[in-house]
Amino acid sequence: MFSIKASSIRQAPVEHITVEVKELTEADLKTYWQEAGEALGLSEILADGLPKMGERPGLFEVDAQSVAFLQNFRPHKVDVMEFMRKKTGMKMLDCKVNPLFVEKTEVIYSPDDKYAAMLAANPSLAELRKLFPMVDY
Repeated sequence: MFSIKASSIRQAPVEHITVEVKELTEADLKTYWQEAGEALGLSEILADGLPKMGERPGLFEVDAQSVAFLQNFRPHKVDVMEFMRKKTGMKMLDCKVNPLFVEKTEVIYSPDDKYAAMLAANPSLAELRKLFPMVDY
């Protein structure tokens, strides 16, 4: 005979594992960053990034020292993060890359300033100006 009535099933007690994780310091972070570069053969790429502690635990930031760092680091981020997680014992460790932007100031010339700069680069421009005196406007 078969019954649909719920039978009591004994479940094994849940065991909780406690692991002590050493608090991550700035010095440890830099050491692990260098070790990751050496172990993964990415020393040259990781040298262009400076790791620092983030605004919350479990997050660190990497300040790019070159414009191309973010693009070069992106394909290797998973490998580097797995290495860093094993070293720190923090399974949810993550990083944020702060890219480097190069700003160029735009120089606005008056027509006379522009002509003077071009004349310094190419003195034969004076002959062209004799033929076309109102080229500036």
